[in-house]
This record gives sequence, C-alpha cells and structure tokens, in this order.
Amino acid sequence: MDSIETRVKSLAKSLGANLVGITTTEALADGPPSADPRYLLPSANSAICFAVSLDGDIVQEFISKKNWRPHCENRKTLVKKLYSIGETLTEQLRSEGYEAVNVDINANYRPEKGAKDITEMTEFHPDFSHRYGALAAGIGRLGWSGNLLTEEYGALVELGSVLTSAALRSDKPIPDKDHPCDNCKMCSLVCPVEMIQPKASTQVTVAGITETISCKRPNTCCWIGCTGYEGLSASKTWSNWSPYRLGQSLPTEKKELDALCVSLQKKDPQMQDEVSSLSDYRNAVFDPDWFYYTVCGFCRSVCASSHEKRVANRKLIINSGTAALMLDGSHVKADDNAVRVRTPFGLDVVMPRDELSKKRTENPNRSGQFPLDREVIEHLCQHRNSAEAKSRFA
Repeated sequence: MDSIETRVKSLAKSLGANLVGITTTEALADGPPSADPRYLLPSANSAICFAVSLDGDIVQEFISKKNWRPHCENRKTLVKKLYSIGETLTEQLRSEGYEAVNVDINANYRPEKGAKDITEMTEFHPDFSHRYGALAAGIGRLGWSGNLLTEEYGALVELGSVLTSAALRSDKPIPDKDHPCDNCKMCSLVCPVEMIQPKASTQVTVAGITETISCKRPNTCCWIGCTGYEGLSASKTWSNWSPYRLGQSLPTEKKELDALCVSLQKKDPQMQDEVSSLSDYRNAVFDPDWFYYTVCGFCRSVCASSHEKRVANRKLIINSGTAALMLDGSHVKADDNAVRVRTPFGLDVVMPRDELSKKRTENPNRSGQFPLDREVIEHLCQHRNSAEAKSRFA
C-alpha cells in the first residue's frame, strides 16, 4: 500500500498541482512567525504545499501591455484550482482521522496592534506563509525579490498549503547549488514604486536554509503599487496596468509611507464594503461576476525560468508604455492624447482624451469592473459637463 505521503502528493497532482512538497512544523520552527502552522492549526505537525503554474504566453501579453484581462482571468482560474486542491486534500485527511486546514490563498493577514481593520494595517503578515512552506517543502527557493522561484517555472506560480495533524515525512529543501535565482535583480528594475532595493540585502532563515534577499521598502510601499494607487515608474516612461497617479513621490520614511497608504485605503471604495474580497476571499474567487483585479506583480512576472527570458521580460516591461482607464472599466495602453484627471479619492486617473466626451453605454455594475474604477467612472460621468470638471480636464 502506498504511503500517506505518496497518496496526498498523487491526489494533489491529479487535481492539477504542478509541484507538491511536504514539510513539518519542526522543520519550520526556525522561520519567522508566519512560518508557524500552529497559528492556524494548534495540532499541526505537517504542511502539504503545492504550486500551479501561470500561463507564460498570457504573462507575456500582460507585461508588454498587449492585453490586460487574460492574466487577471488566468490568476482567478488558478486560485480556484488551488482552493479546490486544498479542500479535497483537507477532506481526505479528515476522512482518515486527522485534523486539517486549507490555508486561505490571499488576504489572510494577522491582526495588528492598533489597527481596527485592514484599512489601518501596515505590516500585512499572513496567517501562514505559502512561500516559507514551499521553500521548506523543496518546491522552490526565495529569489532576490522575496518571491518563490522554482526551477521549472521561475516565479510564475501561485501557491497553496494544507496544514494537518498527520505526522508526515518531510521533503528536503532545494540545496544552495541548485538555487534557481541567479541574482540578476531584474525584479528590482521592474517595480514601479521601487519596493525592491537593488543593493541593500537582508537574510531570512527557514528550515535550516538562509536566504539573502533584497532589503525591501516597507510593506505599504508594495500595497500602494500592487493595489494600483500608483502605477508610474520613476522614469515616467512606463507603468504597471494601473491608470492611477498620486502626483507626488512616495515618502522615504516608513511612518509617512504608512500614513499615506492608510489614507488611500480609507478613501478606496473597495475598502468601505463590509463584504468584499478582502473580508471573504474564497467566496469572491468563486463568484462568477467577481473580477480578479491585477495591475502589477511585475517582480514576479519578469522572473521566468532562464536568465535570457528574464532580461527579455525586463525589456518588454520598460518599453511597454503606460496604462489608461476607459469608460467601460477596461485598462488600455495610453496614447499620446491621454490626460490626467483629478478624482475624489486622492488620486489622478489617466484617460484617453476622447473618452471624456463619450456617452457611457455600459452598465456601471457589469462584470469585470473594479470598485475604484467604477466609482471614478461614475464621478467623471456626473461631473464632466460642469465648469469645475472642465477645468480639471484642461
């Protein structure tokens, strides 16, 4: 009869996992707090970690600004797959008499002292780190960006984990000699908010492995960039897929950066909803009308499985131009006639000038429109004929 380790790995792969590994609570004991599986499952002895790969061709279209939505839709499909894999593994383990928990894929942050809700969070420490689990389970290693890199797919993977009371045999981490990161630091060159510092480093130890990674700027810097509050690079020649602009440089001090992030979150329509993807991520992912809004993640998207591809991807990104918002909620590559318009949300939005004179015919609540985009479009449509609006459009 096959061992339980063989059975759970085979089950995960039959459900679509590209990579699967196992680690233990004991192996993770030397890691940061978010590497401790007992936070979610006090009886945890093991973690089953798994990865699914993104569509490389779709990623290419995303980073070159040829097409926005397919990458968002691909991510949603894969996250649903991760949840399904995790739930099936959890049910199987429970049927055999073990306790098990399927770790949420995203938005599972530990409470922070003084933060009433997620709008006031500034650290964003997960309940359990899929990256640390995957490192310990031999799926990949941490690259300079801090993202998990695999030999087969580079950083182009989504991760999931199941924690269990079953005492499973641990896989070994990938040894240093086979580390998939070649320290090219392309990740630091394609972050529009310069989250990933190219020279300063720090170290993190997990399962006896010490990784040297970038000493990144505060987590609120990443939140501002990947949420899309600011998408423009320092050179102002390219952006991620966000059409929003702060109109100011990001603060260098953590206290000021944190305060800016909190103020933006307080104005963000998505953050005001009692029920949103941030409060119930799993249900949002399985809602057919919910759009997996993705505007950045370039630090991961650049990191293909070979050095040559990483260099090529960096060129695609820095030559991709900037993004603009259409009245139907889609994001497109901005042309020379794009203009910046103020919004009530502490941000400017970039739009093609011709869009400002169009009559909106789309349903503002249609599938695929993000709350901030929807509210900005509603505001522009209500005020574009007023004298105040005209002066802003000029």
